[in-house]
Amino acid sequence: MKKLFKSLQSRIIISIFAAGIIPIAILHMIILNTCSASLVYQRMSEVRHRCSMIATQLGTYSEVSESLTSEMMERLNWYSEAYGGRLLVVDDEFRIVLDTYSAQKGKTIISDAVFGAFSGNTYEHYDANSEYLEFVIPVTYSGANEKLVTSALVFSSTTSWIGDSMKRARMYLYFLEGVLVCLLLFASIYISYLICSPVNRVTREIEKLNVGSFEADISGLTSYREIDAIIDSSSQVIRHYQEMEESQEQFVSNVSHELRTPMTSVRVLADSLIGQSSIPEEVYQEFLGDISVEIDRESRIIEDLLSMSRLGKGSDSMNISQVNINEFILDIMRRLKPIAEGRKIELIYESFRQVNADIDEVKLSQAFVNLIENAIKYNRDGGYVKVSLDSDHAYFYLKVADNGIGIPQDALPHVFDRFYRVDKARSRETGGTGLGLSIVRTIILLHYGVIKAESTYGEGTTFTVRIPLTHVDTTGGRT
Repeated sequence: MKKLFKSLQSRIIISIFAAGIIPIAILHMIILNTCSASLVYQRMSEVRHRCSMIATQLGTYSEVSESLTSEMMERLNWYSEAYGGRLLVVDDEFRIVLDTYSAQKGKTIISDAVFGAFSGNTYEHYDANSEYLEFVIPVTYSGANEKLVTSALVFSSTTSWIGDSMKRARMYLYFLEGVLVCLLLFASIYISYLICSPVNRVTREIEKLNVGSFEADISGLTSYREIDAIIDSSSQVIRHYQEMEESQEQFVSNVSHELRTPMTSVRVLADSLIGQSSIPEEVYQEFLGDISVEIDRESRIIEDLLSMSRLGKGSDSMNISQVNINEFILDIMRRLKPIAEGRKIELIYESFRQVNADIDEVKLSQAFVNLIENAIKYNRDGGYVKVSLDSDHAYFYLKVADNGIGIPQDALPHVFDRFYRVDKARSRETGGTGLGLSIVRTIILLHYGVIKAESTYGEGTTFTVRIPLTHVDTTGGRT
């Protein structure tokens, strides 16, 4: 049995057969249920129509006794026999004045359905378990000035005949399904043969080589499309694992890239303290406070980078709060100022109005730091980086422009691709990994924002970010 299931051909046969049997079983249930429901609906419609006709005929008389003529009673008995049911006529005192079974005539009937009929309500009920249906219809006499319910017509019938009809339907259905199963089995065997025959030929030819037979001919084996597909699939798997390995290595490099900014700031601040022999205590305390802030920020970035690795899987969560964007940008630029001063790059901030928005402060700080830091890194010594902030009624806009080296037009559409680097040599010099702008775009998208890049090679680059002032969650409500 184990050998049977280890065979590729056997597994293909079983898989195809199972894939065909399941729809047949589902169709079996659907057909039987639909057939049964159709028969019940048809009988209910017929009985409803006949009972309505009888009620209309009985309603031509103002008194029940007048309506029950010998001709009408014969007609009611015929209806009862024709539909295999029982007809009762109940007067306004809830006495049974006619029973086609002649069993309860003259007795009083107590039923909510009958009570409702004298209020003008029609009652219909079908019980599938007991195979029983019942109708209660009011008989209304329409006089010159008023309508009066003179009696109630009660019809009850067994539906056991539906079960007999369904038995015959099952027999025909089982026969048809048996034919389909045989055809399915034949088709699964034939398809498995078509799939496995090229592989079996490869196996036979290789076995000839294993036993040292020089009659083996494998020169044309690669012409089979099935073999080519296997080779292509194997190559794709190998490339996939190679990319995964490279991705892991580049992710480690990306972590160091993201942590370089706070570490550089801490080092600049520490070197400033070390290089001075006499520093006022308030300056000393301010520098130590800045160092503490940078260390804390470094810890937050580590946690954020770890969460960023899960962004593509949708397991990340946003920590939204309302933030003063003006102060937020100024704080970022103040932290990056030592790096800019090291290359004599001027940081310019331009704000057109006060802006408050719902953002994830840690994540968006990481994105904006990336943008401004890139503008500093890929700039000329003595250049400038201009950061502009503006807003309207729905969005705020951040523009980061520099007069640096710029980006070639053919590379511009790819700058947000993961692991893409415009100048690999320069990226190694600056510590770039090709993940920074990809991370920036991911964070902007998490804020339901948009980012675009414009550049003239040799003249500079401008990144424009648009983010909603109010964060909206996936259910459509405000956070």
